Parts: sequence; structure tokens; C-alpha cells
Amino acid sequence: MNNGLSKEEQIDNGKLTKRKGDWCEIIVQAHFRKLGWLIYEKKSGPIDMIIINEETGEVRFIDVKYKNMRKGTQTYGARINRVVTTPLKNFIKIEIAYVDDNKNIEFAYADGIEKWHKEYKIKRNEKGKYTGEVIRR
Repeated sequence: MNNGLSKEEQIDNGKLTKRKGDWCEIIVQAHFRKLGWLIYEKKSGPIDMIIINEETGEVRFIDVKYKNMRKGTQTYGARINRVVTTPLKNFIKIEIAYVDDNKNIEFAYADGIEKWHKEYKIKRNEKGKYTGEVIRR
């Protein structure tokens, strides 16, 4: 697929994306370390880190993403949602942690869309599109 960029521009963009991803992982690691979790970084594969709570022994699998925002006119400012695509998701719960430019961390809802719709209600505008405002939690 041709995106209009030269091979050199694509390589530069890839390096920038990797640096940004590494930075996001460090932010999430620091967050969990402050909360008393042990951090095990990935060596390969789709999971960025495995964390273990030192007090409870709880184990969590975390995939870290940079929080990109949509730039389209109708969806401007909405987060671009990512999904876990690895078949591992059928065996273990992999949580997605989003990091924005201000080092804020936001976790995606990981219990499935059906359960999410039971727990949350989002306001819609006069055209029926979601506004992002949470009405019920």
C-alpha cells in the first residue's frame, strides 16, 4: 500500500513511533512501581509488561499504547481505540493502558463490550451520535 511517503520517511516515522512507544512504557512502569507492583518487561510478543502486586500476588498483563486522538471533523478529539489482536487474549486478560503527551494514563475497559454497556451510558447528540459524556457509571 502506498501512503505517499518515501522509504526514508517511512523509516523515520517508524523510529519516532518506537521512541514514543518506549516512552509510554516507561511512564506506565513508573506508575505501577510507585503503587508497589513488580514489573517484568517483555522480551518479545504482544504483551509489553507483566506486573505482579507484591502484597496480593495479583498478576496483570499490560499492553501500552500512545493515546492518539482523531483529527476528523465529526470525530475530532475522540481517542483512537486499539484492540488486542493476539490469540493470547482467548486465554489471558490483556489490559490496554493509554498514555497521552501529559503523562496521563488511561485504561481501556477490558471486561467486554456487553458488560461495558450494562455499566455505562453515554450521552448522544440530536443526530444520535455519541458525545463521549458519561451519563451513568
